[in-house]
Amino acid sequence: MATVINITDKHHLEQILQQANNVTNGPSIVVMDFYASWCRPCSDIAPVFQELSIKYKNMKFVKIDVDKLEDVAQRYNVRSLPTFIFLRGAEQIDRITGGVPQKLRDKVQELALSGSDSHESGSNKSPQSSKQYDMDILLSKNQCECLNEDDTHSLAQLLNSSENNNSKAYLLSDTDEQLIIYITFSQFVRIQSVQINGPKENAPKTVKLFVNQTSTPDFDSCEIGEAVQTLELTEEDIKHGGITQLNFVKFQNVSTLTIFVKNNQTSTDQTRIDTLKFYGYPVNTINMNEFKRVSGKKGEAHG
Repeated sequence: MATVINITDKHHLEQILQQANNVTNGPSIVVMDFYASWCRPCSDIAPVFQELSIKYKNMKFVKIDVDKLEDVAQRYNVRSLPTFIFLRGAEQIDRITGGVPQKLRDKVQELALSGSDSHESGSNKSPQSSKQYDMDILLSKNQCECLNEDDTHSLAQLLNSSENNNSKAYLLSDTDEQLIIYITFSQFVRIQSVQINGPKENAPKTVKLFVNQTSTPDFDSCEIGEAVQTLELTEEDIKHGGITQLNFVKFQNVSTLTIFVKNNQTSTDQTRIDTLKFYGYPVNTINMNEFKRVSGKKGEAHG
């Protein structure tokens, strides 16, 4: 589990920055929290900093006590507490001051989504566009579910495969080839493309997409309901790394996405998905919990 690193001296910090600079895909983001034990706002925001370190595992989060490491605070021109300084590798790219949790969350999220801009091979960037990103960090994974999944090869295992270092995880249907996958985002997002990869024998073929349903629908509703878009996945779409572009104008303010897998490539008994990703970007940085979920029109809940 990712944790906050308490810097003991300037050599310790240099070691951390060197590690961040030597990441294969390019320098990783380092978030430095300059604080003091006597600073009340520093103590108040500390749990938020810890929470972010767990959520954004590809970043490094470090804490620096200004009373113990005055030379480091001077080096980074820290004049008020708390101060958060953001680096890409060893290069400073931004800073914020004050103990405002949402301000800190927004900045970390912004850098997580755009961090791959500085290097072409960044893993968050979609091959098709420099403006669309892997929105894995915007999934509310504990609110996602799948109907007709095999218990030993579940949606949860697939969505959490990177966090659990399980590259062999995949989603498999149970009693027949159909699946209903209900995806919940933590914020309103714009979806530009999806990545649905699997074996050429039993990867999904006909896929219906619905948006902003308030709960997981049943199979009959998905069969007869009018989808926002229906995909016929080709061999190019389903192969490793294949990405399917969506009708972008229809996926502008999405809070939930329902994926109905109607059949698979060769009509075998079980459907398998090895990769499931969503590319796009958030509408804004406001947390979805501040809004009530509302029904829309075409492609939404069918009653």
